[in-house]
Amino acid sequence: MRKLTAALVIGAIACLLVMPRPAAANVQFGIKAGGNMANVTGADAQDINSTLKNKVGFVGGVFLAFNMGSVFTLQLEGLYTMKGVTMTVTTPTAYTGKLYANYIEVPVLLKFRIPTPGISPFVFAGASVGFKLSEKFTQDGQNVPLDQALFKNNDYGAIFGGGLNIGSHFQLDVRYSMGLEQVVSTVQGETPLDIKNGVWSATIGIGF
Repeated sequence: MRKLTAALVIGAIACLLVMPRPAAANVQFGIKAGGNMANVTGADAQDINSTLKNKVGFVGGVFLAFNMGSVFTLQLEGLYTMKGVTMTVTTPTAYTGKLYANYIEVPVLLKFRIPTPGISPFVFAGASVGFKLSEKFTQDGQNVPLDQALFKNNDYGAIFGGGLNIGSHFQLDVRYSMGLEQVVSTVQGETPLDIKNGVWSATIGIGF
């Protein structure tokens, strides 16, 4: 699945690079920013001896939208996104921990727009690939040095969501990024843990 996701993203980028230049009115560059509510999913996430809570973080970056007629849009994004989880451990020693992983993420989305005047709703779906920039673990607010990486360097996912175009320059969207990659690093020979990223995001975008 992760190879298919990466292939879809790379293929879409390649198509954008070689496709004929459309009319300027059909291409829109923009910036966007908002917030994340991140957590982890998967069978092994339920086996962690702690209570897992959402980690609130930042997401923001740029987008390039190719409008294909009045209904469909192909949108390529480059985002800085914060993922991870907050955990409250009760045994054997009680503490509150936060596990952070920051990524550059490249989603490729196909949007279906309802072309109504003024405010135009849309829904979208697509694939994404993420490249880890950094990670950090804190325990009761104190940084804990990491002897080895906790997260893998890459993450792959599927994205679903919807939103509103307000006029020709503003957009609001809400999405869920469903991780498809088991993101926790393991020692060679060990069975990979079934733990994946799951992120709800809400953003505001401005197109130019």
